[in-house]
Amino acid sequence: MNLALTEMRRSKLRFGLLAGAVSLLVFLVLLLTTLSNALVNSITGALKGVDANVLVYSANARDNLQASRLDPAVVGQVAEVPGVTAAGPVSVLTTSAALKDGTEDLQVFGFEPGQPGAPTALSEGRLPENASEVAMDGGGYAIGDTLELTAADKQATVVGLLRGAQFNASPTAYLTEDLYGQIVKATNPNVPFVPVNAVAVSVDGDSEAVVSAITAEVPGTKAYDKDDAVSLIPGVASISQTFGILVGLTFIIGIVVIGFFFLILTVQKMKTFTLLRAVGAGTGRLSAVVALQIAVVVLLASAIAVLLTLLAVRGLNSGIPVELSPVLVIGTVAAVLAFSLLAGLLSIRRISKIDPFTAAGAR
Repeated sequence: MNLALTEMRRSKLRFGLLAGAVSLLVFLVLLLTTLSNALVNSITGALKGVDANVLVYSANARDNLQASRLDPAVVGQVAEVPGVTAAGPVSVLTTSAALKDGTEDLQVFGFEPGQPGAPTALSEGRLPENASEVAMDGGGYAIGDTLELTAADKQATVVGLLRGAQFNASPTAYLTEDLYGQIVKATNPNVPFVPVNAVAVSVDGDSEAVVSAITAEVPGTKAYDKDDAVSLIPGVASISQTFGILVGLTFIIGIVVIGFFFLILTVQKMKTFTLLRAVGAGTGRLSAVVALQIAVVVLLASAIAVLLTLLAVRGLNSGIPVELSPVLVIGTVAAVLAFSLLAGLLSIRRISKIDPFTAAGAR
């Protein structure tokens, strides 16, 4: 241990540059993963946070919530399927509103109070209970503010605030089906009835069996486990794949940098290691020197990277909630450390092949 730390103190510039390079790579991994999670959550948060186990769309919706249209009577039909404990409507539309943050596009989610389909990401206040109330995620609102629904010429008082419950990365309003129906009729006066986009279902027991039963017994519908419905939201798969490739490449580059740095360092110190072997230093002790240096560099670089990521996250003004997850930090640092130590086996392999007799010119 003393040998490893002594060398690092005497070569501050060399190890400092390596720690700086690794910290930037770990920073990119953390930042890209954080942004990816935030973007995906801003698109899927509304559906992910629905109080339901199963979601039912129209059969011709092509797995798209916004393309689904169902007669409100379907809610009662779904509720009668064996295994269903409760069912409630979920209605979605995009409308115009004079939002406090200056934007105009608003995602609207209608639900029936007391039934499945209500949001669960409430952070302050309460959920709306009548057609004059609304709960908001985004848009710059506080409890007690008034939401101006300009397209429908309606107003509603904000009684609750949600976090992580946006849909399509836009400010999202949660309101009762009564107010939702008024908005639809105000913007489409000739509509014969107000359709619902989905039926939210609570189940008792195996959700997969209920999914199959609903699809088979309720004509014109297709049921999904909620997690499956979330993963099928357009854009989610491509975003996850794109960011996954970027994060993977950055991670690999970081491990390669660490592995080759210590391999080159080991080659440069072969004479020193040979002499140490000749005076009795074992392969295990010299290998521990390399492993300790790798661990110190990675942990120091990770600490710098976490600080940089926190500063970057706080400085972002993206309009969507962005948070650095402690689980992500611990997992990333552990993965970088583990794979860096594996990359260090290249150096340890060279050390294990040292013949101490070459120090005395035996060959």
